[in-house]
Amino acid sequence: MGNRMCQPELLKVLAMLCVLAILPGCNDDDDPAPLDYAATIADGRAAVQQALVDTDTPSASVALIDGERIVWSETFGYIDKATQTAPSPTTMYGIGSVSKVFAAMATMKLVDQGKIDLDAPLVRYLPDFRMAAPEYPQITVRMLLNHSAGFGGTDYRNGFTNAPVPGYAAQVQQALATQRLKHLPGEMAVYCNDCFTMIEPLVAAVSGRSYTQFVVDEILAPLDMTHSRFARAPFPAGSFAPGYTGGRADPQEYTNAYATGGLYSTPNDMAHLAMMFMNGGRYGSVRVLSASSVAEMGHDQTQQLLFNPIPTFHWGLGWDGVAQAGLAAVDVTTWHKNGGTLTYGSDFFVAPNERLAVMVTGASVKFGSAQLAERIMLHALAERGRIPAVPAPLPDRPQSEQPATEADLAAIVGDYAQFEALLRIEALPDRSLKISIYSNGVWTEIANELKRRIDGSFSSDTAPNVAYRTFSGEGRRYLVARRPVGLGHYLAEIPFGQRVEPAAPLSAAWQGRVGQRWLAVNEDAQSIPLVQGTAPPRFALDAVDGLPGYLFASSIHTGSQIVDPAGSDTLARMFLKIPVNFGRDLNDVVIEPRDGEDWVRYGSTLFRPQASVTVLPVGDSAVTIGGEGFAEWRKLPAGGAVAIVGASAWKLYDADLKLLASGSGSGAAGTAPAGAYLVVYGAPNAVIASMLAVAP
Repeated sequence: MGNRMCQPELLKVLAMLCVLAILPGCNDDDDPAPLDYAATIADGRAAVQQALVDTDTPSASVALIDGERIVWSETFGYIDKATQTAPSPTTMYGIGSVSKVFAAMATMKLVDQGKIDLDAPLVRYLPDFRMAAPEYPQITVRMLLNHSAGFGGTDYRNGFTNAPVPGYAAQVQQALATQRLKHLPGEMAVYCNDCFTMIEPLVAAVSGRSYTQFVVDEILAPLDMTHSRFARAPFPAGSFAPGYTGGRADPQEYTNAYATGGLYSTPNDMAHLAMMFMNGGRYGSVRVLSASSVAEMGHDQTQQLLFNPIPTFHWGLGWDGVAQAGLAAVDVTTWHKNGGTLTYGSDFFVAPNERLAVMVTGASVKFGSAQLAERIMLHALAERGRIPAVPAPLPDRPQSEQPATEADLAAIVGDYAQFEALLRIEALPDRSLKISIYSNGVWTEIANELKRRIDGSFSSDTAPNVAYRTFSGEGRRYLVARRPVGLGHYLAEIPFGQRVEPAAPLSAAWQGRVGQRWLAVNEDAQSIPLVQGTAPPRFALDAVDGLPGYLFASSIHTGSQIVDPAGSDTLARMFLKIPVNFGRDLNDVVIEPRDGEDWVRYGSTLFRPQASVTVLPVGDSAVTIGGEGFAEWRKLPAGGAVAIVGASAWKLYDADLKLLASGSGSGAAGTAPAGAYLVVYGAPNAVIASMLAVAP
């Protein structure tokens, strides 16, 4: 009969409880001391310190929250390596996409006030919102918050800069007005930064305040988050943790997508937010959100999706998931949000029923904040006795082999595309598989001797927990990857790629563009990829042997993305429909004729042909910025010294577009080799003087 007790046993238990109730030391005044989590803290401290060493992360900060208590708050590393200055509990870190939780809260605050209906069309509140797709009026507010609107993904132009660039949200809305949908509104959920960026104009239109001001007034101030702010101006020196490039501290990072990822905070401030969630919307005596809004944010938003074949993430509103898999494996419900910028990595976990939370943040995206957060939570649960022990990693034990048939091989062999990669699966003579990845014109093997197992997946004997299989859905064939995640005690499966089917050959117009290169003209000079020179500021179109009819587009912000140019000589379409993460950040390639040339628009970034860049003459000359304010490129015919007068900014690249020097205003740009490129920035119609002195 399960756990039911018979009558005599029940009476014994009741009698015992009565005795216990009158014994000394069993009343509220003599409760045992709160758990100090000493073992959890010791393990977590060692794990964070090791992670910083392993990944050369300069600093990090952690807080563990139990109910109303911050039971552990500690910082690690240095915010100034030269002086060995450690971060303090008030040192701010960019929390990246953890900011999306605040965007969802701002929206739900307006829902509480009766000003927004989650399931109303976005155009009810933003009547000037447009897209180049007839279905855009079907996009609802909820679809912005659960990643299902159907936008291409992320407008990276001017997203991360070394100086504030106002108007990023307006830039995104203007770009969306010219773009198609990747999938029908509400059809599927694919991680989408632009969805949350559109929360900014929504909140502004409904509340009458800017998004950032609304968050400050309605969320940060009531939660007493006094060391949390958006990077709209330079922070005081020493108030934030910088990233490092080698031994040099990086300048302050500005994430101009405020709702998507623009907030700086501290783990101690985030503890206040965790307490609010654990208390159903209250922080102390202040109600920040209604209990129903908190519950709705923590509700699985994927249940009604039309296409969600492998529910890897159970998206909430603003949350990456409302059932973090590593904690779900031990039967603990945990809401979680990851955040990453070019400089920072963060993870925020809240287990509302356990009244337990953790915030981990650091000045690097490499130090494994998600695994650290999961580890700290599991150790805390074990120490308080909620789970018997921290679970051990899964054993590396191969399943029994079941030789692949011709049909099995036909179902999985082929080329599969992701948002930034192309995979090729080939059958070997022994009917096992190998997988290669394509990059820079070269195929590199990443897995081999994958044998078919009794569950239908393919895995190797050396890494048996990493497995691949395929399935068909909505007329497409998908590759699925399964592998250990977090502390390795559970497996996660995710749609990993979409099979690329044969296509007709390229048209003559597109064939003529294969191998061409274009240069960015409307990226802000303070864009971090341009300042750091991490990628050439160009766009490229290439073809891949074995895939006639497709093109691979590469730009400063993304890796190679496959596009389909069939049916148009001026539009190569994004076409992947992969749920969750590997179908994110897609763009159409749009050809824009300008002055007899083919320019390229990719997302909102505009590129001009590299082959037709004007030569900078020897001696004195002038460069005029056009009426649209686009950067002007010049090629140096010979090596020599370059001087600039009147530019707002300039950059000097070698022939391979490796950054040599950069600056602002007037001055010497330095000496450049023959074939180098100079790019100058200025106001529309500005005239910039330049001088090239040829080296003797």
